[in-house]
Amino acid sequence: MAALVFGADGGGTKTSAILATREGKVLSRCQAGASNPNSVGVEEAAAVVWGLVRACCQEAGHTPGEIEAAALGIAGAGSPAIRDRLLAALRKTLQEHEIAIAHLVLESDARIALEGAFSGRTGAIVIAGTGSVVLGKTPQGEIVRIGGWGRVLGDEGSGHWIGLEAARLVTQQLDALEPAGLLCRSIIERFDWATREAVIVAVYQQEFPLASIAPLVLDACERGDALARSILERGADLLAGQLAVAAGRIQARGEVGVVFLGGLIDHDTIYAHILAERLAETGARLRIQAAELSPVEGAVLMARSLLDFTPSRRA
Repeated sequence: MAALVFGADGGGTKTSAILATREGKVLSRCQAGASNPNSVGVEEAAAVVWGLVRACCQEAGHTPGEIEAAALGIAGAGSPAIRDRLLAALRKTLQEHEIAIAHLVLESDARIALEGAFSGRTGAIVIAGTGSVVLGKTPQGEIVRIGGWGRVLGDEGSGHWIGLEAARLVTQQLDALEPAGLLCRSIIERFDWATREAVIVAVYQQEFPLASIAPLVLDACERGDALARSILERGADLLAGQLAVAAGRIQARGEVGVVFLGGLIDHDTIYAHILAERLAETGARLRIQAAELSPVEGAVLMARSLLDFTPSRRA
């Protein structure tokens, strides 16, 4: 039988997977629904991954028993408790189908994104979506993590953080502490937040997703709103500071490559431009570049490394 590897990238909306040879030749690619255990549950997440294993093998004309190594990057698996539960559920599912994968690793989706961004080499990624985090990899293979403490304790510069800052401006405008500007008017009109009661009910009783305000902030900034730009500049300062710290801990001889990921900065946005400017001002030896491989391809790289017995060490 062939020695095969399997990689998966799972999130809150979809899960992508690749079946490949030990040498890295892609045999099949498949996609399924959400596998974030925080949104679909541990058992369902395990079922989605198993379904992709079977689908990829069937498409390639192989069997799951030929897979020797698998690396899974699943959103929510950054929590040790969630990771342990999901890994146990996956092993149970494999046992029920009499499948034994000799080398199986479960990581966060951010971790496989880092691996793919630099094809397994040294570098750093900054993710700014609903949440935020900075991850880096040293020349020795150690993983550096800055931020990513969640929306209560951190996630600076994230969509949630930006939305919260903008929502606070709305409350100040309703209290007449701030003059009504383009950003506040846009938020009030979009979400019908014209009264104190409307805001309180939405935020405290209806668990309003504050990250949904972030696109309005980017739009207002592009249209010249000073308050919107101020929010983005503060967020960019925080992320740039985290990247500078990560660069210092990576201790590479030359410049450290940086890849922007996440819906707020992974394409040509005003926020990405502001972050690039702020990053240059830190004086850190960082070079912005595009990702070399996708996160799911990064998972395949990690699976292949398991067969080489060269696992990365954690900082």
